[in-house]
Amino acid sequence: MTNHLCCSMSKLLSARCLCRTALVVLFSVTFASVGLWMHSKTLLDVTRGVPPESLNETSFLRHEAEFEKQDHLLTVKPSSRASSFADEVRALAKALPERKIVLTTTNSGFLDFTQNMLLSIQRVGIHPEVVVICEDTTTYKTLRLNDSYGVHVLKPPNAIPEAGEALSFGVHDYVTFINNRPKYTHEFIKQGFEVFFIDSDTFWFNDPFPYFKGDQYDVAFMRDYRRVFNAGVGFYRPTNRTEYFLRFWIWILETQPKHRQDQHVLNYLLSSKLNAGIKVRSLSFQVFPTGKILYDWDHEVCRNVTKKTTFFHAAFIPNHDNKKKVFDICKIWLLN
Repeated sequence: MTNHLCCSMSKLLSARCLCRTALVVLFSVTFASVGLWMHSKTLLDVTRGVPPESLNETSFLRHEAEFEKQDHLLTVKPSSRASSFADEVRALAKALPERKIVLTTTNSGFLDFTQNMLLSIQRVGIHPEVVVICEDTTTYKTLRLNDSYGVHVLKPPNAIPEAGEALSFGVHDYVTFINNRPKYTHEFIKQGFEVFFIDSDTFWFNDPFPYFKGDQYDVAFMRDYRRVFNAGVGFYRPTNRTEYFLRFWIWILETQPKHRQDQHVLNYLLSSKLNAGIKVRSLSFQVFPTGKILYDWDHEVCRNVTKKTTFFHAAFIPNHDNKKKVFDICKIWLLN
């Protein structure tokens, strides 16, 4: 027995065995260190140093007072420019017969896509209340003078006076432009509206509203990937959770030191414990396709257009000219 034990110990202490043991220990320590490092990192410093994963519902609610302050700054001060826009929204809300709108933003660079999208709605044969927020004065005047689209046109207080260009994806001005989306949506949610927010580079094949029926959800989003939602197309129901989530989303966008896209923040919040329990409905890839699904870039042909195809968003297609080319090839460019 003693000889067997000594033999085993000698094998264990051999150079080869010691080397293997050292490697196992090294890999274990490295893996554990990386895991701890990744756990300690957060995409957003939403609590000034406290990782969101460590927050419970009680600590999350501590931020309510800060959100209330932010909401006050946006909508209450009569002297603020933001208040004038909130007043415009409230005035429009009183004039609209239904508490459901289609909301979009545009500038001169994408005015033609906005007009094309409006024509596609007319072709479907439905008549929703469409609100267009114009980020420059030139676009505002153009749409106000054209009654053929039957839309409600608003101009935010920070609209630039000259014509705005078609911004490239990811540049600073583009991020600033799209980051207004949750703020505009929030103004109408506060007035009790169901809001179907859509980007201007979209096209309606059929009526999408049947896919938003029911009350078992708060928001419904298109998806870029299976678990990545697209902030450019979303249906928002005016629930307490929706309103709270939007305020938190806006608050993060306005307080982060780094300029982040609203979609990045959206997906981070939805995947974290900071989502306020919001209920999300995922919209079908087949019914609500993106450019990645509808268009074959290698062969320059449209694909996967079926009777179920209801709403198209030209995500994954870079810049204005390429989007226009895809719309032409797919025969969904209706402007003369």
